[in-house]
Amino acid sequence: MLKEALEQKNEAKKEEVQKYNIRGVNVNVVPSEKEFADKLFDSLAKIPTGRKAIDDMARYNVSFFLETSLGTAGGYFDPNKNQIVMAKSLGMDFMEFSLVHEARHLLQNNLGRNEAEMKNLDYKTRLMINRATEADAQAQAVQACKEWEEMGHTAPIKRFEKHYKPILDRFAKSNTLSDAFKGWFDDERITASYEFGYDIEPALGSLNGKPDKRPVVSLRPEDIAQFCGAYRVDGFNEFMESKQALQVHLLTKTAVDMYDTAMVAKGAHHDASIDALPVRKLEGNAAAQMYSEKYITETRQQFASQSESGKLIGKTIDAVEKINKAAVKGQKDLSAEVELAAAKEEMRKISTPKPRGLTLAVTQSRDSSR
Repeated sequence: MLKEALEQKNEAKKEEVQKYNIRGVNVNVVPSEKEFADKLFDSLAKIPTGRKAIDDMARYNVSFFLETSLGTAGGYFDPNKNQIVMAKSLGMDFMEFSLVHEARHLLQNNLGRNEAEMKNLDYKTRLMINRATEADAQAQAVQACKEWEEMGHTAPIKRFEKHYKPILDRFAKSNTLSDAFKGWFDDERITASYEFGYDIEPALGSLNGKPDKRPVVSLRPEDIAQFCGAYRVDGFNEFMESKQALQVHLLTKTAVDMYDTAMVAKGAHHDASIDALPVRKLEGNAAAQMYSEKYITETRQQFASQSESGKLIGKTIDAVEKINKAAVKGQKDLSAEVELAAAKEEMRKISTPKPRGLTLAVTQSRDSSR
């Protein structure tokens, strides 16, 4: 009874989230966090890019939240709820440029990204959109960091460099946002992590899902330019069609190909864009090798199991791993490639719906034997 009374007392002491209007933005924090939120928005208001972020958050009526349970995620913009959620643990210096980043995603969504992604887009288009919008949001964050640096506030850019050095290295070549944008694609860690979260996990996690039977839509770089900051990227169209912009790890290409195979077996249209995607070269690229191994391990842990599809995923991962090991040496593993092709065919077979007439006949046969 005493324990329960103490728990109730502690629960009563917990602060409840309150809604505040800070510089025109709906900010939802507990009272003890209000001062931190004020300082955060005051910092943004001191620079042009920060004021732009505040104006966009106010114009599109987004709700801002602080959260404790985001894990390693720094924050995110949720277009369905129209919310920007940031991790309390980030610290002011990280949250300053992260909020600029997420506000950029809010703007992108309202400039046409949401409408584009409502279509049955092919994988190449989704890859371009995901990468271009992330690169654009990080270029916006770089711009904010440089503005803070010019006024003597160096903490944000120092923190940014600690986490995203390849972007600043590329930016330093010309001090243009065009190179900041392209620098996003130089970061092996970031590109690999986004492939895992945006492509591998959704693809392998949806193998048993329902197919989208609408015709597949393919967009060109110029079709997505309006919500990707293309106006400040030199040769945007050509760059987004380049090998650097489109290359993926073999595990990524295999995962989306297996998903496409499963969906086609259920009546969806084939996504031909997957076939031509360039695979990231591993030979001589230590960073790419490291992240390919990391996500093979994580994919195996998450998806390989004793179920029929889980066993097949395990075989697929094993084949990819063998091919990668050969690729590191500049070689090919032809037997592993055969294994991968066989796994794809097996995926087609187990995903193909059984004829309804056959099921009915079996049922009737069983009924007549009783």
